[in-house]
Amino acid sequence: MSNIFITGATGFLGSALISEILSSSNDTVYALVRGKTATDAEKRLMAILEELSDRHELDNGKKDRIKICVGGITHRQLGLDKETLHHLIDNIDTIYHSAAITDLNWPLEKIRKINVDGTKNVLNFAVMCRKNGRLKKVNHISTAYIAGIKRSIFKENHLDVSQEFNNTYEQSKYEAEVLVSKYRKKNLDIDIFRPGIIMGRYKDGKTIKFKMLYQPLHFFALELFDKIPVVKNGKAYLINVDIVARTIFLINSLPDKITMNYHIISPETPTLNYVLDIASEYFGFKKPEFIPSEEIDIYKEYSPAKRKLIEPYLPYLNCTIEFTMENTLNQLQRANFTFPEFDEENLIRLFEYCDKVGFIKRKKKNVTVA
Repeated sequence: MSNIFITGATGFLGSALISEILSSSNDTVYALVRGKTATDAEKRLMAILEELSDRHELDNGKKDRIKICVGGITHRQLGLDKETLHHLIDNIDTIYHSAAITDLNWPLEKIRKINVDGTKNVLNFAVMCRKNGRLKKVNHISTAYIAGIKRSIFKENHLDVSQEFNNTYEQSKYEAEVLVSKYRKKNLDIDIFRPGIIMGRYKDGKTIKFKMLYQPLHFFALELFDKIPVVKNGKAYLINVDIVARTIFLINSLPDKITMNYHIISPETPTLNYVLDIASEYFGFKKPEFIPSEEIDIYKEYSPAKRKLIEPYLPYLNCTIEFTMENTLNQLQRANFTFPEFDEENLIRLFEYCDKVGFIKRKKKNVTVA
């Protein structure tokens, strides 16, 4: 049994990681949660875990293995009181750093305070744990899109390839990885995990955040766009949140493994065209026409309001990067785990949940009575 410390516990991936740890081990989870009081923090976390959990999933003593640590990554020593800090330093075996701002349009200096400076605070905490306690591993959650504006192959061992970035989120996560690289030289064993676009759960499509691909799908379902600038055969690097959590947990659990970077995407990556074909058929909307980006001027084609809606997502609708994942597949083979396909059934489960909660409503087909 191990003691796990996790940041971003109330986030989409962080909460999935907690569920995975509780279900697949007897480990105790120390969750860093913002709140005025421990009771307030606990209520926030439990509300999210219970929303994502099936009935009885948190029973049988699993809740008792969650320990709330009030604090935040933007604070020195994570805002922890002295007693809690010393207890964690003495007892934590593994750290999962999942906390981050994932919005695409934050000002750079503002997002740096969380995604970069916050990472530095977590790594400084890890150094204390490593020096004075029993810490063995840090798992840093990044994103495959630190590749930025690059139109060829991006390997797991790549970092600085002279890339530019589509937005401040990508840049801040890149800068956080640069920081992690420096701390690897301070006797910290840090694995970096780079998921693609994280979607709802594989088993039932459930999500607590409708971001990234969900947003343009919502716009298309409303038929706000007749045309969109999309490269032919552009890839949709989608991955289910529970599969990401499972992958990270399994790789972390393997013995005799050197520090590496891991891309987490579906090996059989669907094209955007395939995804929209299934979405338009399921929800009943007219699929927008794909126009090569050099043949459409969005400043002329779209109103300022429409441009503001779709522009942040265009880089992810036009992705031609090939992300290699040799490290990930090799380690998962050791763990006897195979990625499920991101196929039509998987997509339909995601769409069914959107319809169920009303984020994107399925149009009812007219029924002709003879």
